[in-house]
Amino acid sequence: MKTDWQPRTDGEMSEVIRQSLVVLPILNDEDLLRNKALLFKALGDETRLKIIGILKIQETCLCELVSGLGIPASTLTHHLQILERGGVILSRKEKKFTIFSLAANIEGYLE
Repeated sequence: MKTDWQPRTDGEMSEVIRQSLVVLPILNDEDLLRNKALLFKALGDETRLKIIGILKIQETCLCELVSGLGIPASTLTHHLQILERGGVILSRKEKKFTIFSLAANIEGYLE
């Protein structure tokens, strides 16, 4: 027996939203929610996942990524910025090079 879909009332939706805050507590913390959104955005792209794979093996600089992936430096810089904002990678300066490495706390998300 098929029934016609009926949108929930405002009151019913208020209750669904209240329940969602209980089952997914992260929704109650704006800073944590924002950080998780940045993390998932960082992980949500094939090129960024390739970069993560390389950094899982060894730290590297931008010029090595350009050479290894065959992607323009400007494009890689964009992806690296998203990965850094998401807390997925770390960067450090060594003379004229910026060296990228995988953040230690990210391993659990890569399995």
